[in-house]
Amino acid sequence: MIVFVPHITPRITYIFDIILERLLGTSYTITENFNEFDSYQGVKIAYTSQPIIDEKIIWIEATSLLFDEGIAVQPIEVTEWNGYNLFFPTLNGSFPIDIFAISFFLVTRYEEYYSNIQTDTHNRFPIKSSVSYQLGFHRKPIVNILAHALADKIQEFYPTFQYKNPDFNSILTYDVDIAYKYKGKGLYRWCGSFVKSIIQFDFSKVLNLLKATFGLPHDDSFDRFHIHRTRAFKDGNTPIHFILTAPFSKFNKNINPRSITFKKLIDTLKDFSEIGLHPSYYSSENTSLIKKEKNNLEKISHLKISKSRQHFLKLKFPSTFEALNDAGFKEDYSLGWQDDVGFRTSITIPVPFYNLTTNQPKELLLFPLTIMDGALYKCTQNDEESLSTIETLQKEVLKYGGFFIFLSHNNSEKHLF
Repeated sequence: MIVFVPHITPRITYIFDIILERLLGTSYTITENFNEFDSYQGVKIAYTSQPIIDEKIIWIEATSLLFDEGIAVQPIEVTEWNGYNLFFPTLNGSFPIDIFAISFFLVTRYEEYYSNIQTDTHNRFPIKSSVSYQLGFHRKPIVNILAHALADKIQEFYPTFQYKNPDFNSILTYDVDIAYKYKGKGLYRWCGSFVKSIIQFDFSKVLNLLKATFGLPHDDSFDRFHIHRTRAFKDGNTPIHFILTAPFSKFNKNINPRSITFKKLIDTLKDFSEIGLHPSYYSSENTSLIKKEKNNLEKISHLKISKSRQHFLKLKFPSTFEALNDAGFKEDYSLGWQDDVGFRTSITIPVPFYNLTTNQPKELLLFPLTIMDGALYKCTQNDEESLSTIETLQKEVLKYGGFFIFLSHNNSEKHLF
């Protein structure tokens, strides 16, 4: 396969690699030399603003986005295609839309770079501000769908063309915001909990605090790690636990990372799970905390930590991911919705972080988080609807291949996983 463009840009290389190589599993060559393109024997795709009419050439009319260098608010002119409301319409070519520009806009989270974003109370980008939600496809991997449409179009021109979906992977991940309800609090927090429980006449909690202190069996609804272990061995899949190591504060409430209890927990988890960092609530504002917290977890765990997910899913483009990349992380699992479920990057596979301010991709891979437990319970009415929603999204990923990733909290009040 060969692709002709009038000018090769980093944006073009990035999104063509994702669609052709990562989603369709096919190799290709890209060129600015029309003679080389014209003489090629095989699948030929032209991505240009000017028409190229030939019965053996698939012409995709190009809009300007992939040739631009800056960031500008993009006009979202809605056009219907195959039952979906999409954007970046074109007048001619094999599609009535620019499938590559749409894919780039969605995968890079272009709209999250805008300066006029209306954020939520935690300064996060809400799903209702996203194009995918406003146009009604936030629960569809629209980039995979566009890639399949391109493959179908190629087969119209070249019936022997074959493509391969990415392998399906299901990963159960856990955020350890508060490891235990009673253990490992430290003297100051323990005394505060003890006095508060007495004042509130919560003698069950008083008893559990005392039992935990003396190492006696006690009720702890947060201590579900034995269940995580059993499930991992039963399913044969390795989960990932993302551990919060920041000092105690209003939004960072894990047990003391210097405690023996914390270190024992890490040793237990290492036997059946991968360990990742859960960068603190304030790390999205103060990115220097990311490296500090990573170093702390590496010292405690005696592991090289390469996976990360932001606490509260609190992040900023591009600073959070630049900091993660610079700190040596290889994989991030933060890109899911905190207020709904679905595909924040509109794709089912991990993609390299692309910094729109520098117009360069980085080594850090951004994994698609499909469902967070708290968001699922907010957008469904009961367990039956929650399970149905999970099944529907799993089927989407199974259809196109890629990663189905579920986020669960050990300290959640409800557990479907």
